[in-house]
This record gives sequence, structure tokens and C-alpha cells, in this order.
Amino acid sequence: MPMITIKDLTFGYDGSENNLFEDVNVTLDTSWKLALAGRNGRGKTTFFKLLRGELQYAGSITGVPPTVCFPMEEFPDNEEWRVRKELNLLGTDPDIMWRPLETLSGGERTKLMLANLFASDGIYPLIDEPTNHLDRQGRAKVAEYLSQKEGFIMISHDRAFLDSCTDHTLVITKTGIELVNATFSVWWDNNEARMQGEQARNAQLKKEMGAIETAMKKNAQWSKKAEGDKSRNNPKGAEDHFRRAFEAKKASKLMSLSKNLENRNERKLAQKQSLLKDLEREQTLKITGSEHHDRKPLILKDVRLSRYGEKICEGINLTVGKGQKISLQGVNGCGKSTLIKYLAGIGGDEGITAEGDIHIAKDLKISYVGQDTSGLKGSLYDICADRGADKTQFSTILVKMGFTKEMLYRDANALSLGQKKFVMLALSLCEQADVYLWDEPLNYIDIYMRKEIERLVKESDVTMLFVEHDRAFAESVADEECIIA
Repeated sequence: MPMITIKDLTFGYDGSENNLFEDVNVTLDTSWKLALAGRNGRGKTTFFKLLRGELQYAGSITGVPPTVCFPMEEFPDNEEWRVRKELNLLGTDPDIMWRPLETLSGGERTKLMLANLFASDGIYPLIDEPTNHLDRQGRAKVAEYLSQKEGFIMISHDRAFLDSCTDHTLVITKTGIELVNATFSVWWDNNEARMQGEQARNAQLKKEMGAIETAMKKNAQWSKKAEGDKSRNNPKGAEDHFRRAFEAKKASKLMSLSKNLENRNERKLAQKQSLLKDLEREQTLKITGSEHHDRKPLILKDVRLSRYGEKICEGINLTVGKGQKISLQGVNGCGKSTLIKYLAGIGGDEGITAEGDIHIAKDLKISYVGQDTSGLKGSLYDICADRGADKTQFSTILVKMGFTKEMLYRDANALSLGQKKFVMLALSLCEQADVYLWDEPLNYIDIYMRKEIERLVKESDVTMLFVEHDRAFAESVADEECIIA
């Protein structure tokens, strides 16, 4: 397989203060199953465009085979039997290739695109976020399928998915690009250990810098005192010429020594400053729930859900105790989101009704994060005010999530899907709720922030019922699972 050689690659968008890529040098074997990772906004999708020659850049990129991107608007001209073969390998009815695209579910569209991608000869697949519309079972099947393929680059924020179907990892970091012959989780664990060591080193350097700055202040005070002593010991009109000369020479020596010490300390301080690492760390988030008197705020026994009278699911049994975090699991379309919407009190807009033994505690304060971000309209601060959230807290959380101050004044329509998801999560984190109902909160969220959200939920004592297909997140956070058949 050919090698992609990237030399001295430098690229930045017009109007941006900093380049996304600066003097990047890396060689990629096109036979690798390569994971492309990094924070949102670091340039993963831009990297695909650079490989395809869609953007002007400095440096050189050579050896790139013909590429096809996922998701795709038009399918390659493939033979029918090849596509059918790939769909069978994906565990999908091959007849979907003849159905109008708009009638297919998100998962079916994903599999049809992948089937066409790998049914073609001589192309290099560039796969961008294939898991967004797949449930846990669908992700497992696609991961199994991709693990049997050879030669592609894939962007995904699902750690377990990446680990199961890639063998090399290219990470776009704050300071450049890192390539490892390992899965993303191996890179992450090694990077965490390295960062912990560098954090400890940073702490020691800052301590030493503090000592140097203290010494510099004392030296300045000493120098000032010496100059004062010179003036006091040499009053105007004093007749002791020899004493004045002695004091002046003494003061001159002290000032010279003081200046040398100052210069030496400044050099030490600069040296220590140069050793400090600009670590890839985000400020930690916090979530604080409220205290409701009911120890079991949600109890459902043999519940049936319908939409406009048509059954969605039945036989739901669920008890959510105070402080519990429960993961709702099930295949796409089984009714997970329908249940979340009903409990959040917004199901009436979609004709959602429920029958059965249902207990929802009185005066229960609920915080809801849904899949749909289209309801975010207007400026971010107007949205904040409409939700009754504290403006300062809202701003602080978004900045911790990577927003710049300029972005805080944008209209919601100007935000990416990932940024809109951040806004919805920030609003929820501002609410002191009795129960948090989150429906696929991690869609479009990068791995770094997924890890931070995982940490804050896991370490808090909030009550939460959530739907999330990221297996690593769900298994780490949930106290138990409730499966909807």
C-alpha cells in the first residue's frame, strides 16, 4: 500500500490568529486502520480536506490515493453484488439499497454509505463520525465490520468503538501531531501518565519560581535600604570627606551586588518559565443537584407508551432512587427517547401518552437535555435568560468547555452541532434539579470533554436517568441498566 508523506504542512483559516497546523511532518501507511482524534476545533475534518486537496496550504502532501468521504452525498458507481455483499457483512437487509434514502433510518443510511464506501476498488476511505445514528448493537456490528477492513482513516468520539476497529492513532494536540502504533485508549493512558508527571513538574517549577520572586523582592528591599543608608550617612554640608567617600564606595558595591543578583534571578526565572508545559487540560466542571424529600422520585410498573394512540413499547419497569444514575438501553426505535420525553413533561407536544402504574414525585424539579438542538434560537444570553440560568455561571461553564469570550455573544445559528450540545449541557449544569434526564448528551462532543462529563457525573451525587450509546461512558457512570425491549 502507498505511503502518504506530509512535510512542513502549515495551514490556518483566513482571519484566524493561530494556524491549525504548523510545520507538521508525518508519514502514514494507507494500509493502517487509523484513528484520527483530538478536541473539537483542532482540525480533524480540516485534515481530511487537506488530504483531498480542497484547501490551499504551505508544505507538501504526497502519495494520497483517490479518496471518498463518509458521510457522502452521492454513491460511487458500484456493482450491485458488491454492495449487497457489504450489506450482508453489516447484518443489514440488502434490499435497503433500492429504497429512497429519506425512508431509511439513520442507522440504515450509515450502513448503506459504508457498504458503498468499501464496495469500491482503489479508493481510500475517510470516515467522519459513523456512530452518530447507531445504537449500541449497531456500533458493535459496524466496529466488527471495520475491524476486518484494511486501510482507512476514521474520526470518532466513541472510545470503545475506536479501540475495537483501529490499530494506529493520530492525535491532533495543542502543540502538534502525535502518531502512535496503538489504539486511542493506549495513547490516552500513556498521555495521562505523562501529563500527571508534567503537572507534578510544573508544580515544583512554580514553587521554585515563587522562591526566586520572593528573593528578588527581598533583594530590591535590600538595595533600596542601602541607597537610603548612603543618603542618611552623607548629609548635605558634611565636612568628613573621607567618610563620605567610604560610604559612597560601600553603597556602590552593594548596588552592584544587588544588580548582579537581580540579573541572575531574572535568568533563573526565565529558565524555569521555559520549562513549564502548556498542558492539554480543561478546567473541571461541577454539577450540583437539589435535595428532594422523596427517596424514590420515579417509579414505573408495567408501563405502556404510545404516540397518538399507536403503541411504542410496553412492559417498562423502572425505579429511580435518589442519587442513582441509571442507563436506559435498547435498540433504536424501542422507546428510550419517548420515555425520557414523557418523564420530562414534554411528551404532549408529540402525542406521547402513558398507561400503567406511574409515580412521579410531587414538585419534582427536572433538567432535560434532548437530542434535538433546533430549539436553540437567538443569542446565547437570551437563551440563558429564557431558561432562568445564572449568566455568570453559564458563561463560566461554556468557557471551561472551550468557548471563547467572543463566541458567548454569537447567535445559536452560528454554532456547530457540537457547540450547540455544549450550550444544552451548560444550561442543564446551571440547574439545581432533583432529576437529570439526558438523552444522548454526548453526540458531537469530543473525547476530551466526554471524559470530563464522565468524571463530573460519576463523582456527583445527582439523580440521573440517561440514554447514551457510548459504551465506555455508560458503563463507567451507571449504577445499573434498564433495558427497553
